[in-house]
Amino acid sequence: MRNLDLKTRNKIVILGTVFGFVLLYFGATVIFIPNAYAINNTETIGGLATTIDLGSPFYIQHYQHVVEPPQSESEPNLYVNHTNEGIINGNLSVTQVGNTTETLRNDNTVYLQGFRNLTTDNDMDAASYDFQAIGNYGPDNTYESRGVAIFDEVATGKLSFLENSVAIYKVRVDPDGNGAFLMWHLK
Repeated sequence: MRNLDLKTRNKIVILGTVFGFVLLYFGATVIFIPNAYAINNTETIGGLATTIDLGSPFYIQHYQHVVEPPQSESEPNLYVNHTNEGIINGNLSVTQVGNTTETLRNDNTVYLQGFRNLTTDNDMDAASYDFQAIGNYGPDNTYESRGVAIFDEVATGKLSFLENSVAIYKVRVDPDGNGAFLMWHLK
């Protein structure tokens, strides 16, 4: 409470004491901890809450996709060996292959989970990740999702920078089925 003035600190202690006595009077069990408080000062936590600048996405895909929400919660959509081509850091072509399970929640919202394997065109460089996301189907045959990718400990060659890392991504598919996938690497 060092950032509060003496008058404010006294008010907090008095209000806490009165509240405690009221609860005791009516038979409630009270544990009063006068020095417990929350602050909104990011400097006191070692700069942990500093703003993250994501910059430009490091991975971009453009693709075609027919927007079809799952019909029920009990029968999710399953996309097996889903393959797309993309570009990493503006010049490295990769192929992304993987599986996705898409489960309907409510209000045209879905939960997605799955995995992807990335390989360069020569199959010499590889990286893999598991992901989870929340997606929303729009009334005009559009789709958007936001998710997180957790890369595993095995990444090789030009993709080795992805080893044991985290990325966030977003997806948008327009009414004509034109999809865009953008991913940002959290360092």
